[in-house]
Amino acid sequence: MIGYAERSFVLDRYEEGRTRRDRLSSKIDRAVRKGKMDVAAQLEAELDCPPFPMALNYIWQSWARIRRRKSQGMSGPNPIEWPDIDAFCRRTGTRLDPRDIELIEMVDDLYVQKSAEQASPADKHQAIKDNLAMAAKGKKRQSAD
Repeated sequence: MIGYAERSFVLDRYEEGRTRRDRLSSKIDRAVRKGKMDVAAQLEAELDCPPFPMALNYIWQSWARIRRRKSQGMSGPNPIEWPDIDAFCRRTGTRLDPRDIELIEMVDDLYVQKSAEQASPADKHQAIKDNLAMAAKGKKRQSAD
């Protein structure tokens, strides 16, 4: 679950208004249209994510429900705390054993860490290029109408 969570958090991070997952998907489509299958294969490998462990779906869903109710701080999301988990269990009737709580904490620690990481300069540069290209396409469409 931790491998899936880590990769998902990286791919779902917003860069200049779009997620990294969305940017990679767009690049793959562009590479396929241009017939650059080797480039498309490299990008698909970058988009690859470990399989989601369905047996632990209840932990993922519990983490997501608790996470949705946490506020953002000045430096990113606030970590889930014991009172949050306790209130969740009491109010929903969910029973989590200590290992489940440990996994929720590990996933949340990873989420907070990945949220605090900044996009690399290369990613920022590519995001700006993508936005400029999208804006240019939008202007061409408007002038054609």
